[in-house]
Amino acid sequence: MPEINLNSIASTVLWATFVVTVLLGIVLQKTRFCTMGAITDIAIMGEWTRMRQWLLAIGVAIIGVGVMTAVGMIDTSKSIYTGSRLTWLSTIVGSLMFGFGMVLASGCGSKTLLRIGSGNLKSLVVFLTLALSSYMTLRGVFGVFRVNTTDTVFITLSTQQDLPSVLAASMGIAKDTLQISLALIIGGALIVFALIKKEFWSFNNLLAGFGVGAAVLLVWWISGVLGYVAEDPNTLEEVFVATNSGRMESLTYVAPYAYVIEWLTFFSDASRKITLGITSVFGLVVGSFIYSIVTKTFHWETFRDAEDTGNHLLGGILMGVGGVTAFGCTIGQGLTGISTLAISSFIALAGFIVGALLAMRYLQWRMLPPPCEPVLGSNHTNQHSNTGGCGMPLQIACHTDQFGTLGQITAHDVSEIARQGYKSIINNRPDGEAGPQQPLNAEIEMAAKALGLNYAYLPVVSGQITLEQAQEMSRLLETMPGPVLAFCRSGARSTNLYMLAQQVG
Repeated sequence: MPEINLNSIASTVLWATFVVTVLLGIVLQKTRFCTMGAITDIAIMGEWTRMRQWLLAIGVAIIGVGVMTAVGMIDTSKSIYTGSRLTWLSTIVGSLMFGFGMVLASGCGSKTLLRIGSGNLKSLVVFLTLALSSYMTLRGVFGVFRVNTTDTVFITLSTQQDLPSVLAASMGIAKDTLQISLALIIGGALIVFALIKKEFWSFNNLLAGFGVGAAVLLVWWISGVLGYVAEDPNTLEEVFVATNSGRMESLTYVAPYAYVIEWLTFFSDASRKITLGITSVFGLVVGSFIYSIVTKTFHWETFRDAEDTGNHLLGGILMGVGGVTAFGCTIGQGLTGISTLAISSFIALAGFIVGALLAMRYLQWRMLPPPCEPVLGSNHTNQHSNTGGCGMPLQIACHTDQFGTLGQITAHDVSEIARQGYKSIINNRPDGEAGPQQPLNAEIEMAAKALGLNYAYLPVVSGQITLEQAQEMSRLLETMPGPVLAFCRSGARSTNLYMLAQQVG
């Protein structure tokens, strides 16, 4: 028998993982694939494109794992997802926390790495917060609390928790038959749903779905085939080289944050080795950086204000604690775990979505504050207000000290807006929406420019905000001098557009 060189195998595993994740980082940046964005797009503007990308990726991963298992290439029973102990309470609590946190932090673990690569300093803070909190949940004070609370509530199944094993035991059908059958049925259904709309068939959308799904499969293959040693010469036991868990692994972006911090902290300790998970973290950042440099989209971005800082800090903590508690993130459980058809992964996926929706409602509540004092502290009553000149003050909702929203205004209101300290106005109300009596955009723009204000027209149809409009709003908020005031007929569309712009910017 030829001598087994574990160091050589580890090097192959790490370099292969790095190449795959660099390419994945480029694909994710180019296609704007985002699990959080998939949820918020539907909630805010009824747009399913990024959700279809995610579902397509899941379908590809499920079928791919089913085929790889059927031909004996990998064995999903040797992953962390398919154990017989179903910690359902930890999965629910953790996934809700993670889903809530990723909205506060403007993206999940993978999105945070992509943003770091493109110059987002906010995401660097999220990275540090998530890494520390996940490490504390793995081995520190939060871990002790987790082990003695939610982890004590579980169900021990008579089989492993993947659907093929559970159904094989109850139906008396061979597991191998169910493995490939369920993979084709479930994965195929998801792919059909994603592709059923012809307008989805763009290069970027197909690249996102098939590319992300393929990346998950490639890392499964790297870990389960390239990195598999049937008999470690040191322990005489099978081993998956260069993994933190000692089992077969694929992509996940919570626990590897903790491993990165641990590796960097104890770098001089020769016993601390770089692993597949650590490499995948660096790979995404490098891929994102390459793409942003080549496309000239790299730019520094930092926090708007104290509330923005607080949201990202809290979001990082919730993702770190929640992701470890739930055994993964929207990539780890929502793609990698689901590809094994593990029951806990389906539970986690539902929790991520519910948690994100709850966070959306929270932010909407936060972004609809009571009417605020004028920016410069004036108590002036505007005789030409958005109530039709009835002597009431402008009811401006201040979301931050640099941004406010308002309902319908007229050209006469612009002078009061300028007097209150606003430097820019964004009109989100289409011309002619309320009939000929509605003030024209041209009239309001003329009044604004006459007073030296910056002005932009970004009309949005009620209930039909698009991703492109959110991206344009984000660009305007970055380039227009503040404070900025956005208005529509009631202020609601401007508020929703602002909130979505924070997520896609």
